[in-house]
Amino acid sequence: MKDTNLKIAQSIAHSLALGINQVGHATLVVPGGSSPLDIFAHLSLIPIQWTKVTIILGDDRLVDVTHEHSNEQLIKEHLLINEAKAAHYISLIHPSLSVSQLELPFNVVLLGMGLDGHFASLFPDLLDLDRLFNADGPHEIFTSEITLGDPMHLRKTMNMSLLLNAHRCILLVSSLSKRKLVDHAMSDNRLPLYYLLNQSKLDIEFSDINF
Repeated sequence: MKDTNLKIAQSIAHSLALGINQVGHATLVVPGGSSPLDIFAHLSLIPIQWTKVTIILGDDRLVDVTHEHSNEQLIKEHLLINEAKAAHYISLIHPSLSVSQLELPFNVVLLGMGLDGHFASLFPDLLDLDRLFNADGPHEIFTSEITLGDPMHLRKTMNMSLLLNAHRCILLVSSLSKRKLVDHAMSDNRLPLYYLLNQSKLDIEFSDINF
């Protein structure tokens, strides 16, 4: 897995460098949680033009940045270090942030997933909100009105159409149980992953298969 995570980090860095060469800047969307931390460690050491890279979370918990459950704090401690400390960070939970402030398309979107079939903070509890799972719908940064996930917190998340406005989307499938879930989710529309896996807007890369 460590070799795989290094390959993923190198691939992300290559895409960011390519974006910088093409248009002068690049954006990386990242998940919170523990799954990407080894990737972050490798990525933070790769010497690209980090001053031209913007990093933003695809979702976060609505807690203070100093809170133990803050994904923003996690990113600052594990990714915005070493070479990558020069990157520009945008806080998803900043109250004035809007979609219009984002440089689209994103260069790379890295997504985590849970065993309940969620990705980003798009949980099964939200499946009745079609606008969150419509790959071709309007972009939205959604704030939940109910606590979600484990740990339970109010959440802020990009919707699926915004996450998919990218050159690349990599889904972290970090265990055999998650691989089995991905395979099952291909045909189970009760799981948020179903909508990610069955859209035709962008090919999804899988960390356990494509690297």
